[in-house]
Amino acid sequence: MFNIKNFKKMRRPKLITNYGYLSDGDLAVLATRTLDALSTNTNFPDLDPPFAEYEPVAQDYLNKQGITAAGGNLRETKEKDEARAALVTMMRRVTTYINNFTDLASVQLSSGFYPAATPRSTGVPLPCEWTRIRTSRRPGEILLDFPAIREAYEYEKQIADTLDETGQPLWQSAGSTSRSRGNFYAPVQDGVTYYFRVRARNKNGVSAWSPVSSMRATVKE
Repeated sequence: MFNIKNFKKMRRPKLITNYGYLSDGDLAVLATRTLDALSTNTNFPDLDPPFAEYEPVAQDYLNKQGITAAGGNLRETKEKDEARAALVTMMRRVTTYINNFTDLASVQLSSGFYPAATPRSTGVPLPCEWTRIRTSRRPGEILLDFPAIREAYEYEKQIADTLDETGQPLWQSAGSTSRSRGNFYAPVQDGVTYYFRVRARNKNGVSAWSPVSSMRATVKE
């Protein structure tokens, strides 16, 4: 007899295929991460599109994002946006191929792309698939975005403004909240890069931590 619970347990792992939600900085981090992961990866001998096509598109975005990260004129910003759209499309093609190629999570994750959340039978909330830091209209403040998780009643936030000797964020508590919208952190310092992650909580436990987002704060006088 067909059992829906067993079906959910057998559900294939997947990679996220749409990365349009990422900020420019976070997309650059993912581009660098996937270039490093795929350049010597032997798990996908027939990657489609091949790495030789993926690499120049990712590198083009990294180059143009680097130019506009601290400013940039209208032409440079437009070129960066066009390179970003091309990279998001290319990432969708690569991850779709990988999802169809294998149902082994370890092989999928060797690509450097982010995993999609999957249902859990324990009742523990699913992890947030993404986070984002945005500039606030109020000076000295940043906005923290992440998706709502249906089975969660609380979210634990963490912020970091320094890295350890291995390049990992030194996390500090940014408090808890019951909502995924309207969250902010203050005060922030001009020129400092902030890192943000969150995890969901309910009566059954806590989820895994979300992907990390980052942004260099600009505080106008």
